[in-house]
Amino acid sequence: MAATMRVALSLDLWREQTWRRWVLTAFFARLPGTMTAFALLMAGREATGSFTFGAWMASACAVGAALAAPWRGRMLDREPLLMGLRRGLYWQALLTMGLVVAATLRAPAPVLLAGALLLGVMPSGVQGGIRALLGSVAPASRLEAAFALDAVLVEVQWVLGPLLVGMASASGVPLLALGLMGMSALAASVLSQGLPERPPMPVPAASVTTWEGPGVWRTPGVLAVLVLVAVLGVSWGALEAGIPPRLEEVGVGAAQWGVLAALLSAVSAVGGLAYTLLPRAQGRGEGTWRAKLMLGMWGLLLLPLGWMASLLGLGLWLVAAGLFLAPLTGTLTFLLQRTLPPARHAEGFSFYSACWSLGVAGGSALAGSLLGVGGARPVLAGAALLPLAVVLLVAGAGLGRRPACFRA
Repeated sequence: MAATMRVALSLDLWREQTWRRWVLTAFFARLPGTMTAFALLMAGREATGSFTFGAWMASACAVGAALAAPWRGRMLDREPLLMGLRRGLYWQALLTMGLVVAATLRAPAPVLLAGALLLGVMPSGVQGGIRALLGSVAPASRLEAAFALDAVLVEVQWVLGPLLVGMASASGVPLLALGLMGMSALAASVLSQGLPERPPMPVPAASVTTWEGPGVWRTPGVLAVLVLVAVLGVSWGALEAGIPPRLEEVGVGAAQWGVLAALLSAVSAVGGLAYTLLPRAQGRGEGTWRAKLMLGMWGLLLLPLGWMASLLGLGLWLVAAGLFLAPLTGTLTFLLQRTLPPARHAEGFSFYSACWSLGVAGGSALAGSLLGVGGARPVLAGAALLPLAVVLLVAGAGLGRRPACFRA
């Protein structure tokens, strides 16, 4: 009965024209983000002949996004949201085209790194702003279903994004992927014209004294979510930078990562849809426990990748791990939305994006440091071991705090 009710709420959302418009806008606004790391990896290789430099470009972009996103998110909460989102999308389109020119001309390394850094800085806040807009689009009674479906929609975009980069690379024009990113950003800016504007959010009187403070992370429950997001980001960054060179090591070709990433995301979307049928988490504690469990399963199932020496072996373990990805991200975003006051949603989700970008930067930097020394296998081992280690440490700390009567 409960599962039937959740399915009905999900179907009701699709009858809302505003929801459908938001889905289209979010799709094109987020699609460049699903392409960025892979596109920069291939652009760096095109410009310099080195995967290592491409990994450093991806890391520079992620660092820029991580540093700027919290500030941009706070600004989006203080101005008409759609106006701020369109500004970020315009910058994204301009900078991707600039990088196409720079890479085509084989510009010096500092110029390429600076362009990648700006590509992270200037559009930062867009991802958080799009998610903050969801609260204005979906009715309160359907908000949990909306966030669960949003996680599935993100995975659908991850099916297409890396596949487009892989197709561009396989066609012999890897820089085409950057051009597609710019076109997607422009399409999102046009589609957003049909969405209701969210005016600047009033600051609750109780939070006036902290509004100018260090950020939303001091809100109870937020820091735990952000730490899990950062850990997942490191794992993903290392995975995305490690799989293409691993594919070349086993004689398949780096462009096949587009196919594997699409397969992973398709399975992840199926896992996300299945998760919407489960009973909802009873409170923040249970939701956080679920997120830790899914993060641990993600790391555990990535562990064999370092030993796989075929496309089939890599694909099977990625598919297995992918089942937990959308449920994990959907749980984390819903936990964050429930924890934060509405006046700080754009800032909070921008912190989410910043922690993800910071994690991806760390994972890409790990790849940049290790690829030239030990190849892709240690990079993939890091992608698996970090989430596993964090979950085990947190579980051990939690066990240590339990009352003595509950311990063996």
